[in-house]
Amino acid sequence: MSSSAALSESMRRITTSKLDVLKQQRSAYETNKQAVLDAVQREPDLSKQVLGLLDALVVYDVPAVVPNLSPDNVRRFLNQRRNDPSVSASMLEEWKANLQRCFEIQSHKYEYASLFGQLVTEWLEQPSNAPALHRQPSTDSANDGSQDSFEAVGRQEMYEQWREWETLVFDTTKKSDPESIKAYLSNLFSSTAKSKKLTKTPLEDLRTRMKGFDLGKFDKDSLKWCIRGLLKTDLLVPGKRAALLDIKDNSLVLGEMVDVLNIQIDNLDGWSWGDEPVSIDLRRQVNGKYRFYMDEELLQALLIYFIGIKWSVHFKEALTKFFHSGAWRQSSYRALDRKARARRLDMVGDVGLTGHTIRNQRRKDYEQDYFMTQLPSSIGEGARDYGDGTDSSDSDGDPIDTKSPMDIKQSLFHLVTTESLINTSLYGSFTVLQSDFKWFGPSLPHSTIFAVLEFLGVKDRWLRFFRKFLATPLKFAQDGPQAPTNIRRCGVPIDHVLSDALGETVLFCLDFAVNQATQTNLYRFHDDLWFWGQEDVCVKAWETIGEFARTMGLSMNEEKTGSVQVTEGSVTPKPSKSLPKGKVQWGFLTMDQSGNWHINDEEVDEHIEELRRQLKACKSVFATVQAWNVYVSRFLANNFGRPCNCLGQRHIDMVITAFDKIQQRLFSDAFGSSSLIDYFKQTVAQRFNVEDLPDGFFYFPIELGGLDVRNPLVPLLLVREVEGTQAQKERMIGEIKKQKDPREWIEDAFEMEEAEYERLKERYDEGDKSTLNNRVLKLKGDEPFMSLEEFTRFREETSVHLVNAYNRLQEEPRAKDISSTPDVRSAVDELPEDLVGTGSGIYGNWRAMESYHKWVAQLYGGDVLKRFGNLSMGEKKLLPIGLVTMLRKEKVRWQG
Repeated sequence: MSSSAALSESMRRITTSKLDVLKQQRSAYETNKQAVLDAVQREPDLSKQVLGLLDALVVYDVPAVVPNLSPDNVRRFLNQRRNDPSVSASMLEEWKANLQRCFEIQSHKYEYASLFGQLVTEWLEQPSNAPALHRQPSTDSANDGSQDSFEAVGRQEMYEQWREWETLVFDTTKKSDPESIKAYLSNLFSSTAKSKKLTKTPLEDLRTRMKGFDLGKFDKDSLKWCIRGLLKTDLLVPGKRAALLDIKDNSLVLGEMVDVLNIQIDNLDGWSWGDEPVSIDLRRQVNGKYRFYMDEELLQALLIYFIGIKWSVHFKEALTKFFHSGAWRQSSYRALDRKARARRLDMVGDVGLTGHTIRNQRRKDYEQDYFMTQLPSSIGEGARDYGDGTDSSDSDGDPIDTKSPMDIKQSLFHLVTTESLINTSLYGSFTVLQSDFKWFGPSLPHSTIFAVLEFLGVKDRWLRFFRKFLATPLKFAQDGPQAPTNIRRCGVPIDHVLSDALGETVLFCLDFAVNQATQTNLYRFHDDLWFWGQEDVCVKAWETIGEFARTMGLSMNEEKTGSVQVTEGSVTPKPSKSLPKGKVQWGFLTMDQSGNWHINDEEVDEHIEELRRQLKACKSVFATVQAWNVYVSRFLANNFGRPCNCLGQRHIDMVITAFDKIQQRLFSDAFGSSSLIDYFKQTVAQRFNVEDLPDGFFYFPIELGGLDVRNPLVPLLLVREVEGTQAQKERMIGEIKKQKDPREWIEDAFEMEEAEYERLKERYDEGDKSTLNNRVLKLKGDEPFMSLEEFTRFREETSVHLVNAYNRLQEEPRAKDISSTPDVRSAVDELPEDLVGTGSGIYGNWRAMESYHKWVAQLYGGDVLKRFGNLSMGEKKLLPIGLVTMLRKEKVRWQG
C-alpha cells in the first residue's frame, strides 16, 4: 500500500496540530456539557431549565440541529408562559429534550471526528507497504500458505515471471534481421502511390516529418507539466514522488532545475546513464502480473520524460497525417461499387449517400479512439497509462478531450458486441479474432525498433540517443549492494512515455499492414489485438499478423489468442481451420457462438481468494477501504464491463449476481461477517472500542466525516430496469422504462428503412417532378423501380437508420436518479456548494450531484440525520481532509 514516507512533512504537521486541537476541544466540550446538564438537573423550575439550556447553546456554540427547533422562538414562547398558562409543561419538556439532544449530537460529532482522526493516525503509523522481496524463495515457507510467508518471500509466480523477464531483457542473442524488416516495409509502403495533387508520396511526406522533429528547451512551465506527467505514472518510488510534490511549486528550485536540464539538452550527444547502474523495483499489479520499474535519478527521469512526450506527440501528429494521406483504406464487407452507386443515384438520388453511414462512422471512431491511442495528442495530456482497470478519472493535469485508456477498453468491448449484432443481422455470421504479443515490452528486439525508425526517416542523432536510452545498466535492489550489473539488450522499460513512442511506432506498421490486406482496421490497445468481420477477411488479418510477428522477431501469446464464429439463430458453425482455436475474452468475460458474454467463474474465484489475502494484509481501516475501492469497485467492476445498450438487461443482472457472490464468498466464508460494512464495524469495534456506527459513516465522502467506501452495485442499480407493476413503471420519472432487447434497435432500423423504400417507390412510380431529380426523370417509364433487396443490399454504406442504431447500441444507458425525500433533499441543499472541490460527492446542490452520490445520500441520509441533525458527521475544519486526500492519491502497492 502507499507509504507514509511519500507525504509532505508540512501536511503531517498540520494534521497533527488539527488532531491535537480536536482532542482539546472535545475534552473541554464534554466537561462544559456535563456542567450544563448537572446545573439543569439541580434547577427545580422547568422554564429555567429550558432557559439555561438555551443560554448554554450560545455560550458553547452548539448548533440547534434538531428538526423543528428554533431557539429564538423558544425564548419568545418562554416569555409568553410567564403570563399565559396555555404554554403547557408538556411543551417545556419537549423543548428541554430537544435542547439536550443538541448537546448529545455535538458529542457525537466530536466522537466521530475523533474516530476519523484515529483512523488517519492508524493509516500513517501502520502503512501496509509491500515488503522487500528476496531473490530466492524459502523452500520451507514458499508453499505453506501462511500470511507471513505471503508477505516475506512472495509467491512462485513472482519468481517465474522474474526469471522470464531476465531471460528476455538480458538476452544477447534475441535479434531480428534489419534488412528483412526494411524489405518487408518497402513492400508494404510501396502501395502508397503519389496522388496527382501531391508532390510527394505519403511515405516520403512521413519521412520528411520525421526528420523535422525539434525538441526545444525547458522553461518553468514545461518543467511543471513534466513533473505533473511524471507524477501520473507509476514510475517513482515514494521518496522521489514526495520530492517532486515538494518542489513542483517552488519557483527558485524550478529555475535551477531548468538550467541544469537545458545544459543536458545542449550536450545530448554526450548523455549517458552515469557511472551507477539503475535499480529495478519489482511490483505486483492487481491483475496478478509483476512489473519491473526502473528507479531513476529524478533529473534523468524528467529529461527522459521531456524527450519522450515530445517524440510521442510528434509521432502521433506525423502518423495521423499519414492516416489522412489516402493510403489508409476503409471498405465495407459488401462495398457499394461504381455501377451500384450510379444506379442508386438514378433511382433515388442521393438518399443514403450523404455520408452518415456505418462505414464512415467506423473510420471516424477508429481515428478518434483507436488509432495510435497509446500516444498522447498533446503535451498537456501527458503519458497514457495501460488501462489495467484500476485507473480513476481523477487528474491534476489540464482537461483533455480524448478518452482515458479505460474508457477506450470499455468502448472496444461495446464496439465488438455491437458489430456482432450488426454483422449477424446483415450477413448471418460474424467472426472475432483476438491475440496479443507474448511479453511485448521486454521482448521487443532493439534491432526491430531501429530498423523501423531508420526506414521512417528518424535522424541518426536521435537513433544514437535511443540506443543509449535502451541499453540501460540495471541491477536488482533485492540482490543487495553486491548485485551484478547487466545491460538491457532487448525490450523497452515500462511506464516510460518514450518506450510507448518507440513501441507504438513499430506497431503502427502492423496496423497499416492489416489495413492494406483487409481494407479495414485492426483494433489495437497497446499490444492487445482485435479484429472482426466475416471469416475470410479475418483469415487474411491473422495471416498478416503472423507474417509481421515473424519478421519483427516477436511471438504471439497463445494464452490470449483465440477466435469465435458467431451465427444468428441455432446454427452451429464449423470451426475455421485457419484461425486460432482459443477463446475470445474481454476482462472476465468470454464470448460464445451466439455472441453473448459469460463470466469466467474460475477467474473470479481466483480473484476472490486474492482479494481475501490483500484485505488481510491491510494494517489499517483506511488501507482496507483503499484496497476494496481499487480492487472491487474499479478493477473487478471494470473487468465485468460497463452496462451498454448492446449488452441489454442480461449483462446487468449477470454482473449484479457476480458481485453478490463475491461479497457472500468473501465475507461470510472468509471473514465470518454478513457484509462488507459488518466486517468494517467489527474491525473498528475491536481496534477503537466504538460500536453502533451508522452505515453512512462508511459510505459518505470524507468531507462529511465518512470513509468513502464505494459500492459497485449502485452504478448497476441506477440503470437496471425497476421491478414492479406496469402502472408503477409508467409513473416513474426519467428514462428507465422497459429496456430494449439489443436486437430490437436493428429491427426498428430495418422497419424504418422498409418504410422509406415504400415512400421512394411510390414517389418514383407516380413521377413526382417536384421531388425527383433530372437523372431519375430521364429514366422514368423506361425501367421499374429497384427491388427492396437491391435497395438494402449495401446497408453499411447507404442506411442512415442502421448507423443510428449502430450508435445507439454503443451508448451506455442513462441513470435514473433516486427520488429524494424532503428531509434529505433539504439537508443536502443546506451543505456548502464548495464542500467538495472536484464537484464529486455530496454537497449543497442536489441537482448537480452525481447519481451515485444521490443514491448514497438518500439511502443512508435518514439515519445520519437522526444521529447528527445534519449530514455532516464531524467538523470539516477539524478533520484532516488534506492528508487523507493526499494519501488516497498514492498508488496502492499490492502484497505478494
